[in-house]
Amino acid sequence: MFFVSQPFLFSQDNDTISVKEASRIIRYLASDSLKGRGDITLELQTAGLFIGNEFKKNNLLPLPGLPNYYIPFHPAGGDGAVFIMDQLLWNGKKSDPNTFMYLHQLAGNYPDKTLTDFTVMKLDSFFTENMLDKFSQDSSSLLLWTDKKRSGGKVFPKEINMPLTGLHRDVLLVYADKAPSMLSLTGFPSQYLTTGYNIVGVLPGRSKPNEVIVFSAHYDHVGVGGGEGDMIFNGANDNASGTTALLLLAQYFSKRNDNERTIMFCAFSGEEQGLLGSTDFTSNINPEKIIAGINIEMIGVPQYGKNKVFIVGEKYSDLPRVLGAGLKRNGIIVTSEPVASKNLFQRSDNYPFAFKGIPFHTIMASDDYETCYHQPCDEVRRIDIANMTRIAKAIAASAGPLINGEVTPRRINPRDVELKK
Repeated sequence: MFFVSQPFLFSQDNDTISVKEASRIIRYLASDSLKGRGDITLELQTAGLFIGNEFKKNNLLPLPGLPNYYIPFHPAGGDGAVFIMDQLLWNGKKSDPNTFMYLHQLAGNYPDKTLTDFTVMKLDSFFTENMLDKFSQDSSSLLLWTDKKRSGGKVFPKEINMPLTGLHRDVLLVYADKAPSMLSLTGFPSQYLTTGYNIVGVLPGRSKPNEVIVFSAHYDHVGVGGGEGDMIFNGANDNASGTTALLLLAQYFSKRNDNERTIMFCAFSGEEQGLLGSTDFTSNINPEKIIAGINIEMIGVPQYGKNKVFIVGEKYSDLPRVLGAGLKRNGIIVTSEPVASKNLFQRSDNYPFAFKGIPFHTIMASDDYETCYHQPCDEVRRIDIANMTRIAKAIAASAGPLINGEVTPRRINPRDVELKK
């Protein structure tokens, strides 16, 4: 049993988790303009850009080693490399892919770029870790090139991909022997149109930066159906509601700015295709650094009553007890998880983390027996935004002992979950 000396109550001074903010976010994410946020669609990428912009507004950092929040993976195959291959013609000749790098701040394909799209600057020395610091206040596209050779190793040192605090611009880095008189940069649509994006932002911890608490939600849905009438599957409850809570939590904890442990906010795509985004993400992390995780799913419709949620996988770790106590203190009742045959623990984005031994559970207010689950009627008009906001507030408060470092849940034994998928 955990004993917490100071209950982490919701701060009214930084009460950014409001019905007004929740309404703004969910109405956009579940709007007809996004056409149901189907996986590998332009509309899902548009939703992803909205999420990234919300992260940027709240001063979240990218993961160490990445230039932005967008982490590509390839549901239709491919190696999931961080930088998708682009083609560069420099003075009429095709450049070796190892001699240039395009740090593209926006997810998705882009129109062909020419020399006139860039502010060009030659570097007198080789590419270094901090070379972009001096350009952090500008937002125009930048071309940095050098003809200085590096002794051994790759053209670009690994450190060049470290987070660029305050840098919100496209940057093309090139090693070449002559200045550019003409340039053509092309992104291959075939690559981008088979690419999903996880969107990840980080608030570094003050005293325990190497201990990470994760909040997550999936932002994809099932797109547009083929019947007559309104066939946009807006996915307001599934899972614009969880994504809304994720963004509210990012805003709240950013304004508090008192987290002892690092907080990572993950918006996953590919969930509707079989947890593809979260599975790819967990294949590239060190699970020992993640202390615990909270996934948020379908909290917009109070299927089992107002101010009520359930937590999946109650038996696999003691994290549900910790969260349940905090939720109860903040006015949210935790009911029993629906029957095990639903396999909700294994069907949500918490599962790939749990399979790595991380205590990671999903908070839900409804499940796949809800009337409009995966139906065109899953629209904002059915969302109880006030109730959803209360749940988000209570999640913020219940996570306090995890974030301030007072509580460390026991790890999950992967053998307990691996046969139950």
